[in-house]
Amino acid sequence: MKKILIIEDDVWILNSLGSYISGSGFGLSTCEDWSEALNIFHSFKPDLVVLDINLPGKNWIEICKEIRQISDTPIIILSARGDEEDKILALELWADDYVSKPFSPRELLARINSVLKRFSNNKEADKSDNFLHFNNIELDLKNYLLKINGTEIKTTKTEFLLLKYIIEKKDEVILRENLMKDIMWYDNYIYDRTIDTHIKNLRKKVWNEIEIKTLRWIWYKISK
Repeated sequence: MKKILIIEDDVWILNSLGSYISGSGFGLSTCEDWSEALNIFHSFKPDLVVLDINLPGKNWIEICKEIRQISDTPIIILSARGDEEDKILALELWADDYVSKPFSPRELLARINSVLKRFSNNKEADKSDNFLHFNNIELDLKNYLLKINGTEIKTTKTEFLLLKYIIEKKDEVILRENLMKDIMWYDNYIYDRTIDTHIKNLRKKVWNEIEIKTLRWIWYKISK
């Protein structure tokens, strides 16, 4: 049984999400502040963390950093703020998904299942020790490192996997729907804007080596 830790200071949201998720076959632990959550994280050892962005007493950025210093456990951020900068920052901090309030428990459950499935798939990919090259780009598939002309370029794991996928299919037109399903594992949320944020960030990092072309947010193709 997979275990979920929900860190949320809104008691109504915490209770409603907790009931829905535990009723869907997950082990569950909940808390309302990070001081308590850190101890629970160590003892409960969750497979995924759902983290509200507006917790009292501690900045959510510091919370993400603390989790990442000790674990690669997937993190889904919840936020009532819809600012693109918040979303970009969360994903740059290696959060695995970002869900804007209001949302339905059913949607969050779909996100949880998608992230867990993707995380499991990535663990299998970690067994590979190959390298992938395109122009001056080198992808270390074991350590998730991107280098351009020998210089390491920082990416999130999702950005790395997107770039790998696009390079491997460099001679094809890539449907946005396929990216969502194959990389983000979103079977029912193919119009989610998370993928757009990842592509936007990736373009900034590899623009001198790869041009990622888009047509009406339907498909992607690379050149150079």
